[in-house]
Amino acid sequence: MTEKIRIRYLPEEGFRKQMKQVAEPYLRKYRRLGRFESYDGTQIFYHSYVREHAKGSIVISHGFSEFAEKYNEVVYTFLQAGYSVFLPEHRGHGRSQRSIRNPEKVYADSFAPYVRDLRLFVHKIVKPFRNEMILFAHSMGGAIGALYLERYPDDFQKAVLSAPMIQMRIGGLPYPAAMAIARVCRMCGFGRAYAAGQRGFCAKPHLERSSCLSKERHLYAHTKRLLHPQCRTSGAVYSWVCAADTAAHVVQSYDQIQKVHIPVLVLAAGRDHMVDTDEICRFAAKLRHARLVWFLDAKHEIFNAKERDRMQFYEEIFRFLGK
Repeated sequence: MTEKIRIRYLPEEGFRKQMKQVAEPYLRKYRRLGRFESYDGTQIFYHSYVREHAKGSIVISHGFSEFAEKYNEVVYTFLQAGYSVFLPEHRGHGRSQRSIRNPEKVYADSFAPYVRDLRLFVHKIVKPFRNEMILFAHSMGGAIGALYLERYPDDFQKAVLSAPMIQMRIGGLPYPAAMAIARVCRMCGFGRAYAAGQRGFCAKPHLERSSCLSKERHLYAHTKRLLHPQCRTSGAVYSWVCAADTAAHVVQSYDQIQKVHIPVLVLAAGRDHMVDTDEICRFAAKLRHARLVWFLDAKHEIFNAKERDRMQFYEEIFRFLGK
C-alpha cells in the first residue's frame, strides 16, 4: 500500500505571498549552494536540498532558458513528500559558466556537454547519498534527460519526463525547412545570432506568450529574473537550434530508446506550443516501461497550469514514485 503523503499545496490566490512567507523559509532550511568543475573546466552551479532519511534523491534537469529558482515550488513540493532534491543549472544558464558573451542568448554546439555535465553532477554530488535516484526532467531538460537515460541506463531507477523536448515545435514553416534554414545560417557564420523569432529578455511580463497558465506563478518567476540578471537567458541562437535538432534524431532512434529499461512517467500538455506532442507519443510508445499521461487543458509548463492540472501533475508523480 502506498504511504499517504501530506503536502501543503499553494493556491493561486496569494501565491507570491505564500512563497515568500512559507515556501522560501522552508527551502532555506535545506538549501545548499555549490559549484563543480565539469570535464572541460566549465563551472556548473547547483542547488541541493538534502533531507535525513529521504525516500530518494530527485535530480531536476531544467528546461530551455530556465534557472534554479523557477523550480522553488516544485522543490518545495518534492521536499514535503520526503525526497532530497538536486538541481544543477545547465551550462549557459543561470549562474553556470557561459561560452558566449551575451548572457541572454542560449548557445550550444551540441547537447553532449549537457549530458556529460549532468553525469558528473550525479556521480560527484548525488550518488554519495546512496538513495534511490530519480530523474525529473522538463522540456529541453527532458531531451537532455532522455539522452542521459539512453547513454547511461543504469544510473537512475525511475524517471519523470515533463513535456520533454523530443522534438521542437516550429511555427510558420515545416520542421525540415526550418532546420535546413538554421543549418545554412550556421554555415554562413551566423551560429551565434538569434534564430528567427527569438529575442533577448523583456522586462515586461507577457503571460499570454508564455508556457504558463498561472498568472501568479508567471509573475513570481519573472520577478526572480528581474532581480538576478544572470537568470535572463531568453532566446536561442542558430547553433543551439541545430544542436537541438541533432539531439532529436538521436533521442528518437529506436535502438537508443530500447536501452532505457527503467520505469518512465511521460507527461504531455494538450496546449503545448513549444514541443511536438506527436513526437512525445511516438517516443513513449517505444519505451519498454512507460506510462503516458495527458493534461489536455495545460500549456507547456504543466506544473504552472490551472489548479486541477497542477494537483493531478503531482498526484501522478507521487503515485508513480510510490510504486
